[in-house]
Amino acid sequence: SHKLAKLSPEKLAQVVGTTRVYARVTPDTKHAILTELNKTEITAMTGDGVNDVPALTQAHVGIAMGSGSAIAKDASDIVLLDDNFRSIVVAVKEGRTIVANIRRMLVYLLATNAGEVLVTLGALLLGLPLPLVAVQILWINLATDTFLVIPLGVEPPRGNVMRRDPDDPAAPILNRYMVGQMIVSALVIAGVSLSVFAYFNHVHGLHYARSAVFLVLIVIQWMNALLMRGRESVGKILRVRNRAFTMAIVGTVILQAIVLLVPTFRQALHVDYLHSDAILACLLSAAVTCGAI
Repeated sequence: SHKLAKLSPEKLAQVVGTTRVYARVTPDTKHAILTELNKTEITAMTGDGVNDVPALTQAHVGIAMGSGSAIAKDASDIVLLDDNFRSIVVAVKEGRTIVANIRRMLVYLLATNAGEVLVTLGALLLGLPLPLVAVQILWINLATDTFLVIPLGVEPPRGNVMRRDPDDPAAPILNRYMVGQMIVSALVIAGVSLSVFAYFNHVHGLHYARSAVFLVLIVIQWMNALLMRGRESVGKILRVRNRAFTMAIVGTVILQAIVLLVPTFRQALHVDYLHSDAILACLLSAAVTCGAI
């Protein structure tokens, strides 16, 4: 500590850049070390006494012990009620998981909703009738966005969540890759859906075509939600248990089957009875879409 106090600012910066362990450090030296580290690193400081307050306030994240002094707790951002340093690791893991899940939810919602908008705009630009009526759009949002986006928000942490580098605090919530992924997803969803609509409109008429694209959009969004859980193989994704997501998928599949099979619901949603070949074509189109995404 006495040696550090005698160093010039330039020499202190060199020492801080290479030293990992300090002993017998005074409050002033702690503050100086953190000042240097803050220039290039994200810092956290733990402490429990009055002498730790300058460093606790200087760090990006101040962490006080629950058994520490009141002033140390007031100066800190986080208080460890159990006085267990392991709680810091658990908190970091939970925070990274929450951020990852928020990103999953945003990418899923923005990509699928942009795809729905582009389907309608594309039909207007191509001189086609509207692919969906209002009640069908409402049902799609209910059967996909509402039921599936919430389970994506409680996705459990992956094994590598603590091995990746920390994010830049100034970085946007969605990086360029995610924005590009959303744009590609929206364009592919719209392109495949419009192709299905144009084909069935030509072969079977408008009402049947709307029923087909109605099914295609819902199945695409089911598969897209599954992809949002991870880019691993389907088997690996399914091995990561998320009971809420499983229940949501099963529930929405049952609801959609009721809509397609029960005449009362078909009439309410302006849906025709789809033949097996049309259903198979819709499922294959959805699978191709998700493969392209």
